[in-house]
Amino acid sequence: MIPMRSARHLRFVALAVLVLMAWVAALPFRLNRAVNDLTAAARAEQQAQGRLDDILASVRDAETAQRGFIITGNDVFLEPYDEVRRTLPAALRDAKDKARSDAERGTVWRISRLVELKLAELDETIGLRRRDGFAASERVVGSLRGKLLMDELRQIVATANVRSQSRRDALRTELLARSHNAFYVGLAATAFNIVALCVLLGVVMRMLQERRAIAARLETQAGELGAAVSMTTRHNRDLKLVAELLRAVDAVAAPGDAGPVVARALPKLLPGVAGTLFLMRDDDEQMLDRAAQWGPASDQPPSIDLDACWALRHGTRYRTLGCNEPGCAHYRAPADEAAPRLCIPLVTHDELVGMLHLENLATGAELDEQERLAVTIAEQLALALGNARLRESLRRQSVLDPLTGLFNRRHFDATVKRELARARRKHVPVSLVVVDIDHFKRVNDDYGHAVGDAVLRTIAQQLRLGIREGDVACRYGGEEMVLLLPECAARDAGARAEAIRLALTSIRPNPEGEGPERVTASFGVAAYPAHAEDAESLFWAADKALYRAKQRGRNQVVMGGV
Repeated sequence: MIPMRSARHLRFVALAVLVLMAWVAALPFRLNRAVNDLTAAARAEQQAQGRLDDILASVRDAETAQRGFIITGNDVFLEPYDEVRRTLPAALRDAKDKARSDAERGTVWRISRLVELKLAELDETIGLRRRDGFAASERVVGSLRGKLLMDELRQIVATANVRSQSRRDALRTELLARSHNAFYVGLAATAFNIVALCVLLGVVMRMLQERRAIAARLETQAGELGAAVSMTTRHNRDLKLVAELLRAVDAVAAPGDAGPVVARALPKLLPGVAGTLFLMRDDDEQMLDRAAQWGPASDQPPSIDLDACWALRHGTRYRTLGCNEPGCAHYRAPADEAAPRLCIPLVTHDELVGMLHLENLATGAELDEQERLAVTIAEQLALALGNARLRESLRRQSVLDPLTGLFNRRHFDATVKRELARARRKHVPVSLVVVDIDHFKRVNDDYGHAVGDAVLRTIAQQLRLGIREGDVACRYGGEEMVLLLPECAARDAGARAEAIRLALTSIRPNPEGEGPERVTASFGVAAYPAHAEDAESLFWAADKALYRAKQRGRNQVVMGGV
């Protein structure tokens, strides 16, 4: 009876222990399922962020293709744009279909609307470029409508990324907490099973091993998630710094002014890396000048030609891992000769604008990451420098006379007012010389307008040679030119005008062809404050002096008031 009762008790206890063991054994799996759910949620957040980033990247690629087409008019630049037009609708539908909340659906809807408006704006500018040329499309681009759409689109994506990052951080915190709970529950269950039923030690050991494997997998997943978050954070920081660099380069007046901007930004993006920036000369497509250096860089030459760098020869980046590998001709011995170097040509729209030379790079896996970031910086910097060169070219075209190379009347009108205002503040004189070529109509009538143009260029060159560095020579109209001489009294201006007059009489007006043997000019000189108080009256005084010079027989200098 007792054995039967004991057996019944044993069976009852065994059943209870088995039930309890089963219940205890089920706990980690339930926790693991919750962890898997959290992992899946984090992965979904990452994928959602990736979809929005891909949409933004596609729109950016389309905008880059549009810029290339507007600048060059070449349909080859529209291939990325056409690809985006083909693939972007599917990406937008995918983002809408996979949105998991009303807020996310609202964000995707707003992005879709902005993308539609941006693509419509790109279609409009491309159509204008095809129909009406560069100037028409430039006016639309200059209206900043497309930029405002892109800024709003970036802001929405950035806000969504911040919210996504916050949700992933919360999921990671909860994931770590669940992992710790699973670990402690496993330990408690193991201790209970050992005390409760030693005969089931083998089973308990196997369960413990399973639990340890689960805990290790969870820790691995948590580590991978942490590494992904860290990498995303670093990439976001790099993108922010690159964007700041591009904004600063876009703000410079000329490409040559970008050197100090790059020298300040690169040490933040690539800590510990030294470097040199070379920029292409405007007047020589074979030479580059050193624009900036940062860090403990080697003493690079002030200028190099294309053959001095392997990267410039082959049109692609060139990396050396030590002093035993063949280096470029512009290499100089750095503090650490064994450190890797990297040369990256700066090319935008198939046009070389400069070269980025980096020294003291890291080794191993970190070198590949530095090279990836350096290439990204170089690509964006090349585009910004190309835009700066284009702006400088357009600015020069707007203020220079295309025939003589002198400043035009528009530049003169603005400069004379500015110099008079400065002269009033500093209490210094400003002189104005009006120059008119004598009998220029005869030159055009006797020899043709081509010879007349050559004579104008020769006289313009002589005017440039006869003035100081801070003086301004302008073509006012026809054969009439003006010289603006800041901080120059009337007597000194008259002497300078006389020297130019004598120089004109001693040169051949058209040394490369036929034309008159000699051309003379008449000069009228007036000065502030001696003859006038404002720009209009100053010009009127100099013009009256010129008229008197014409009346007195030409080929002479007449002072205002004489």
